[in-house]
Amino acid sequence: MLASLPFAGSPAIAQEAGGASEAPAAPVTTQPLTGDTIEGLPPVAGDQSAFAQPSLPSPLTAPLPQLVEGEEPTTDLAYGLFQRGWYLTALSIATPLAEAGDAPAQTLLGVLHETGYGIQQDKKKAADWYKLAAAKNDPQAALRLAQLYLVGDGVQQDKSRAADLFDIAAKAGNPNALYNLAIIYQEGDGRPYDADKALDYLRQSAQQNDPKAQYALGLAYMEGLNGLNDPGLGAFWLGRAARRGHTSAQVYYGILRFQGRGVDVDQAEAAAWFERAAASGNPVAMNRLAKIYAYGAGREQDLVKAAAWHYMARALGVDDLQLDDFVETLPNEVLEAARVEAERNTATLLPPSNDPSMASP
Repeated sequence: MLASLPFAGSPAIAQEAGGASEAPAAPVTTQPLTGDTIEGLPPVAGDQSAFAQPSLPSPLTAPLPQLVEGEEPTTDLAYGLFQRGWYLTALSIATPLAEAGDAPAQTLLGVLHETGYGIQQDKKKAADWYKLAAAKNDPQAALRLAQLYLVGDGVQQDKSRAADLFDIAAKAGNPNALYNLAIIYQEGDGRPYDADKALDYLRQSAQQNDPKAQYALGLAYMEGLNGLNDPGLGAFWLGRAARRGHTSAQVYYGILRFQGRGVDVDQAEAAAWFERAAASGNPVAMNRLAKIYAYGAGREQDLVKAAAWHYMARALGVDDLQLDDFVETLPNEVLEAARVEAERNTATLLPPSNDPSMASP
């Protein structure tokens, strides 16, 4: 994992931070922030092993685009149809274009086969189409094919080949490809181990707003990995990752705000970051938020919310004996209200019949 990179060297850092200041946390919503997507295609997942599934558009709410008389179907039209949920129509338009050698159309056919949108999922066919487009240095095809080679999905696993393909996408400036190259050079699997190259690719990815890279780079600076000891810069990168929806970064940055490490102390903002991460289902953030409400640090004391967030964190595996003792002192009516609130808030995390207060011995 990049957070444990033994990075070497520490070049000048002023241009990385750019003198930017951190803005306060945005108001908490129930929808987490999202990262970058590849325009026109389903987003590549944050990890190396799968692709994120976007919410599928409905053709009923996205009318079929009409061609002007005499106009020839184009790849742009096929992508537009794909984005509107007209997958079979996109397939019918993209196929002759792909067969004629159009690289973006070949990539789109790869996506349709890989995801199974409108047709039967077939990773091998997806890889075949990606190979044709990647041979023409299409960066999107190279990135998606690299992911398949990385884990051996639809093709025989080949991390060296994956690295070659990530390099094509990285040269086009793709931050996900840069991040994966950082991992490959750090692990020494697919490329010879090279900590300097790993750090360089990590920085490039972070500078292009990949939240995973920003989080890993922030941790490296915060934890002083091999000379990268700069809490201010660490807080800067963790703050950027937090703002792009990286839940672990939101928790870490909230802790920094609470403690004043690398940034000014701001317990109210720390509470806002914990609440944002907790709303995304992070149990560590739930535990931190319970303490915020229990002791009135950063928010007004609220015993019901303190107990409720403690119940939710504990149900998801984060025990806290101090909070256990605190909750045991609360009146029964407070505990009952907390159980109701916890069950209401965890509708997507726990079965509604579960009593979150009983989830841990």
